[in-house]
Amino acid sequence: MIHWFTLVSVLCFLMAASPADLFAQFNPYGNRFNPYGPEADPRVRRAYREKAVAIVGANGRDFVETQGDEAVAAIFACSRPVAERLAEFHASGEMGKLPRPRDLLRVVAQPRHGDDVALWAIHHAGEIADTDSFDAYLLSPLDYALGLKQLETGAAESRARRLNQAAIAAPPATALSDDQKLAIGGGIGFLVIAVLLLRRRKQASNW
Repeated sequence: MIHWFTLVSVLCFLMAASPADLFAQFNPYGNRFNPYGPEADPRVRRAYREKAVAIVGANGRDFVETQGDEAVAAIFACSRPVAERLAEFHASGEMGKLPRPRDLLRVVAQPRHGDDVALWAIHHAGEIADTDSFDAYLLSPLDYALGLKQLETGAAESRARRLNQAAIAAPPATALSDDQKLAIGGGIGFLVIAVLLLRRRKQASNW
C-alpha cells in the first residue's frame, strides 16, 4: 500500500509539472539526456514514460515502450504536435527503417534541437535510411535542418571517413619470407620445365 501511494504521489507531481521542468529534473547533467545517470531511479523513469504517453496520447505507448528513455527525452524536447508526429512516425514503421532509431532520438533530445531536427528527419526519412546519410545527419543535424549543408555532401564525407577507417583497421598484408619466395620460384620453374619437356615429346612423336 505504501509503495502504491508513493507511485501515485510521484505521478501526480509529474502531471502537474511541465515537460521542460521534468526533463531538467530527470537529467542530472543539465539538458543533455542521460537516462542512466545516478539519479535515474527505475520508478521515476517509469513515471516519466507515463507522462510521455500522456503527451502523445495512448496510441503513442508503443513508441515510448519500444524506444524507451530515448523516446521520452525526445518527446520532452519537442512541442506536443511534433512529439505526436514522432509517435506517428514510429507507428508507420518508417522510423524502424532507419539504421539506429534511438540514436536519432538522442540527437533530437539534445539542447536546441527538438522540433527542427525531428521534423527534418521525418520529412527526409527515405534519404537518411542510408547509413552514410544517417551518420552525416546525426553529426550536425541543424546544418541540414536549416539548409546550411546538403545531405549528399555530408553523406559523401561520411562514406570517405568510413572507408578510410576500414582501410586503417584492415590487417597489413603479410610479407613472404625468403624460404617461401624460393619455394614459389622453384615450383614455377618446375612447371615451366615440365611444359617444355611435354612439348618436345609431342613434337618428337609427330616426326
